[in-house]
Order: sequence, then C-alpha cells, then structure tokens
Amino acid sequence: MVCLAVSAQQVTTYTTDLNGRRVLDGMYSTVKSGNTTARTEWTQSVNGRMAPLESSEERVISEDAGGRVVERIVRRYDANGNPGTVEKQQIQERKNTDGSVSSVVSIYRGDLNGSYQLAERVTTESTKSGGTTNSVVKLERPGVSGALEVAERQLRMVTEDKTSSSVDVTTYRKDQGGRFAEALRVVSNSNDQDGQRTENTAQYERADDGRLRLAGQTVSRVRKNQDGSESREVDIFRNVPGRADPSAAPRLEERQIIEQRKQEDQLLESVVVQRPSISDPNRLGAPQRLGERVCKGDGCR
Repeated sequence: MVCLAVSAQQVTTYTTDLNGRRVLDGMYSTVKSGNTTARTEWTQSVNGRMAPLESSEERVISEDAGGRVVERIVRRYDANGNPGTVEKQQIQERKNTDGSVSSVVSIYRGDLNGSYQLAERVTTESTKSGGTTNSVVKLERPGVSGALEVAERQLRMVTEDKTSSSVDVTTYRKDQGGRFAEALRVVSNSNDQDGQRTENTAQYERADDGRLRLAGQTVSRVRKNQDGSESREVDIFRNVPGRADPSAAPRLEERQIIEQRKQEDQLLESVVVQRPSISDPNRLGAPQRLGERVCKGDGCR
C-alpha cells in the first residue's frame, strides 16, 4: 500500500462595499496529491452566488534527471458557472547541462465536437552563464493557411545573486509591414538590504513615433514581520492619457498598503489604498480599505 502526501490550500478574497462592509468576492483552492495538482477558482455570479470560474488539473507524466513532461487540463465557465471551453496543455521541460531549463508548451483548445486543435505553441531556449540566464521565447499560432507561424518573440535576461535580482523582458511583435519590432519592455529589479526588500518594475510601451517610452512603474517596499508574514507598501505610477507632454514621467496614481498577520492556521492580508481625487490629482487622498484575503492550509505565507 502506497500513501500519497496530500497538501491543500484555500484562499478567500473579500472586497469592501460603499458602506464599509466586507463582501465575499471570490476564492480558489489548490489540492496536491502525489504527482497531481488540482486548482479551482470561484467568483460571484450574476445572481450573487459563488460559481466556478476556472478549474485546472496538472499531472506529471514523467520525470527524470533530464527533465519532465506535464499535462494540464484547463476548464473555463461562463458568468453563470456553466461549463465552457476546455484547454489541454502539454509542457515538456529539458534540463540543460549549464543548469538552465528549456521548454516547449503546446496548447490545444477543444471545439464543439469534443476534438482538440493545436492553438498555440511556446518554445523557450535558455542558456546560463554564472548568475545570468538568457532565454529566447517564440510564440506560434496558426496562420491563414492553418500552419503555425511565429506571432511574437521575447528576449529575457535574468540575473541573480545573494541579495539582488533583475529581470529584463523585451517583446517583439509584427508591425504593419510584417517585420518584428519592439512592442513592450518590462524591467524588474529587486534588492534586499537591512531586512527590507525593494522591488522596482518599469514598463515601456511603443509610442506613436515607434520608440519605447516609460508607460508605468511600480515601486514596492517589503518588510518581514517577526511572525514570518510581510508588510508591503506599493506605489503605482502611470502615464495619464491626454497630458500635454506625453514624454513626462508617469504620475503617482495609487498607493497600496498591504499588511499580513498570522492567526492560528490562517494568514490574513488586508489591503488599504490611497488615490488622488479629481479636484486634487497631484496628491494622494485619505486611505480607504479595499479588501481582505484569507489563506488557509499548506503554503500560506
């Protein structure tokens, strides 16, 4: 008789209504047993009841020193919780001799007849040197002829050491002439110092002149509490449409204050937000409680 280790986690999210009352917004649960992981997400339906939004089951088909093969079945539901499309994903991961991991993800979508058609394929080729991993990602979709064509490319560079990390991802998409051009770049940096972690993510989007310009930025300050939970302050900067100078630095549009605390077998997370008012767009307003997240079970942090 073989006993399989089972771990489970349930996360419930609440929002705060106009009267300051806590309202159930959604939830998801994750159950892992042996080489199978099942996840189900629920949300409020149009009639106010909890209804399934998406469920997935992931199973490790094979695994050895050279890599592994994973199959994932994803089921989606409509606004009333009725079953909708089914998606099958096959993930093949290969461990390279330099310590990096390359992969091929094939995505099949079901039709009304119950058969599956290849809808996307994502190929990632990675190399590693020291603390830096470079990856080339190719996204393919069926073209007019039905054969797969490259629709998007990404270049990723991840650098890590003991106290810091950086991720630089540039996305290339086809322009009107069919040539690949820079469409998006996201640069993230993280640094640990004196018990606090600072995270900075900048997003660059293509402007009318074809160049990438800073469109938004997120700066987070994370502090570990004595009980192992975290306190996080997040500043969100965005470019405001219609500004006279579109090249101006993004403006502070929101500050989130996220506090975690442990209570018995639960992890409670509250979110307070500050936003500018219409009458004073250059100054953050009073804090408002946005919602709460409750995590129970294994893996809650």
